[in-house]
Amino acid sequence: MKKKTLAVVLFMTLTLFVIAIVGLAESASSQVYYLVDHCGATLYWKGEEVYLFLGSGHTGYHFSYWKYPLIAIGEYFYSPPSPSDQRAISTEMRVTPSGVERHVVEYGEHAGNTALLMTPFDDGFYGMCSGGALCKWTDKGFEPATEEERRRHDGTNRLFRGTSNNQTINGWSVRGIGGTPGDHFEVQVGDKFVIAAKNHASDVREREWITVDLMRPGQPA
Repeated sequence: MKKKTLAVVLFMTLTLFVIAIVGLAESASSQVYYLVDHCGATLYWKGEEVYLFLGSGHTGYHFSYWKYPLIAIGEYFYSPPSPSDQRAISTEMRVTPSGVERHVVEYGEHAGNTALLMTPFDDGFYGMCSGGALCKWTDKGFEPATEEERRRHDGTNRLFRGTSNNQTINGWSVRGIGGTPGDHFEVQVGDKFVIAAKNHASDVREREWITVDLMRPGQPA
């Protein structure tokens, strides 16, 4: 009787051990996926000319279940993991009394090619691209500035640093939307048109939902 009991216990122990090994193996090959969406809009206007820049995209992370505790500890100490996947889209609209021009740039896997410190000048919009180089916005996205443009703007030294929202930079008024639930504003351009922007999210835990309306006298928005 004791031998049978011992055999049953050993069999159950071995079975549990095999199940644990299989579970660990599966967890090692299984992945955790996180996806963060983001969007925003910035308006620049001067005289009867308005530029609207819309940005959207997502940042993705994936790692094995075994790494999850280490990832959680790293985030607690402000050391998050590097993104596994990034996508970004920039939409630029130029609005004047005569019409609207629209350009869309999809960065695909090269979301890091977007510019920082975007600053309006009389001859266009400039920023700082990868490597700290001066770049200029074109219909195809940000491209390296020419040697003449780098001299004219002293490299990246004249780019605006700080919060540009509600600022006037080189004669251009700047207003951003996004991040604050319920944020909204209107820009009146003479008697030609009005641009109204609103973040419809009512709570910081809600996903941002931004709309921008162009309204001309006697025409639908």
